[in-house]
Amino acid sequence: MKRLCQTARIAGNYAKIRPLRPIVMACAFVWLGLAPCAQALAAATELEQTAGASPRLASPATALLSPQGGRLEVEERLVPQEKGASAARTLFIALPQGASNLQLDVPGQTIACWSTRPAELAESGVLARARQELADERMNLQARLAAVKATLALWRAQPENANVEELARRGKLIAGNVPELALEQEKLQAKIKLVEKRIKLLPASSGVGELVEITLQKPVQPGEKLLVRYSYSWPHCGWNAVYDFNARPGEGSGVIDVSLMADVWQYSGIDWRDTKVTLATRGSGPREPAPLQEWLVDSPAVPQPRAMPLALNAVRGAKMMSEGPEDALAASATANTDSVYASWTLAQTGLIEGRSRLKIKTDAWKAPLQWLARPSKNDGRVWLLAQYELDGNAVWPEGMAEYSVDGQGVGSGLFSPDPGMATLYFGADPRVNVQTFDVARKKGESGLIRTSTSWTWAWTYTVSNRHARAIKVRLERPEPIAVNDAVSISYKDEPPAQKNQEEHMLFWNVEVPAHGKANVKHSVTINSPQKLQLSPDVP
Repeated sequence: MKRLCQTARIAGNYAKIRPLRPIVMACAFVWLGLAPCAQALAAATELEQTAGASPRLASPATALLSPQGGRLEVEERLVPQEKGASAARTLFIALPQGASNLQLDVPGQTIACWSTRPAELAESGVLARARQELADERMNLQARLAAVKATLALWRAQPENANVEELARRGKLIAGNVPELALEQEKLQAKIKLVEKRIKLLPASSGVGELVEITLQKPVQPGEKLLVRYSYSWPHCGWNAVYDFNARPGEGSGVIDVSLMADVWQYSGIDWRDTKVTLATRGSGPREPAPLQEWLVDSPAVPQPRAMPLALNAVRGAKMMSEGPEDALAASATANTDSVYASWTLAQTGLIEGRSRLKIKTDAWKAPLQWLARPSKNDGRVWLLAQYELDGNAVWPEGMAEYSVDGQGVGSGLFSPDPGMATLYFGADPRVNVQTFDVARKKGESGLIRTSTSWTWAWTYTVSNRHARAIKVRLERPEPIAVNDAVSISYKDEPPAQKNQEEHMLFWNVEVPAHGKANVKHSVTINSPQKLQLSPDVP
């Protein structure tokens, strides 16, 4: 009982002597028998000291990255080791988890065999260091929290056979110290939760790879270093193209600021140092064509989807920018379009662990904004778009893009240009709209015996422009397609519609004055023999 009271006095007075607080808390921590936490700390330190014994990945000399993975080439100078009583002719290299298609070469030597086994790899990359720092911070916070909880438990213990004077003295000490300890406990618990959230946001690392044991056919002199070249495919690295398009309609005829960036990632557990990184496109779809289809004359042929040719795949899947000043591209990457797949070699060597955003090129396209309307009864929006004719030799990779007008974001989406043409949409213009008015919608029958039926629809489209300048709006409507030669279709439009036969489209280029309106009248009549029993509908 006496010892307990003395300990309570020491623990209670530690708040009054600030420099002694860590010492007293540590004493309480050990006194309460919480040695397992201290043992965990010692074990972690011992593990950290022995981490150097774990095999470590070598930084690749070159890395060829595609959106689906990468091909890494490594060069190392290694000293062969003795194995048992045999001479020094055994080499060891480390591979990350998921590596495949290993190719080995030891110049001047013949490889008798090689084998692999799982191994824990030492990690030293940016993410590995961040995980370790957060883990250490969490451990320190948990140790402080345990000490505070132990001190609170000591204060809350009920002494036995204490007299009135001792109880009064203890009550004053509790009132002066327990609230502060309880507050510190809450703060520590909140900090631990925050650190754990930060740990969860970091990509998980297995820390496990493969150790490759290479046996040479002939032994070498002890201490002699051999050049070892090897390469392997690895799925946990790659890149995607990312665009930023900003329309500046107020400058002359209109300019589109274009920025092509590469979203690059690698999760090897190490930072790639002095690595020559090349970003390459890659075709999508199957690797080989489908079998040749049989042609049976006595049955209708069933159309089968055909595999896209490899070269066309590369052009559609990757379109590279070659327009604009060459020095703008050379500043960050060097382009190569001579092969089937386009590629860019980054000017800066090396790549840290994790995700990186690298700028490949910026450009300015002279492309005025256009207005497009596809009106219906429930949709009167008028869309902004720009079209830019690409160089025939240009290749632009498909990728996600952010779109903005004068710096104001309007949305994001996939950018996949057609061959030779890039069409960019910048959302709906809030100052332009189309109202659709139904003028006529009727059905009639002709002939004494009712041999034919006709349907007529008529609309008026009113385009309103609240801009301070006149604009031209392209108004598009679908062209009815007759499924039978006996069906006839006629139009009565003001002004007359133009036709795009390939897309079965009717369109008008409408001049709309500043702060004004313009009208388009459109009427369609369909005549059909009554025996066809048509029931046409309007989209």
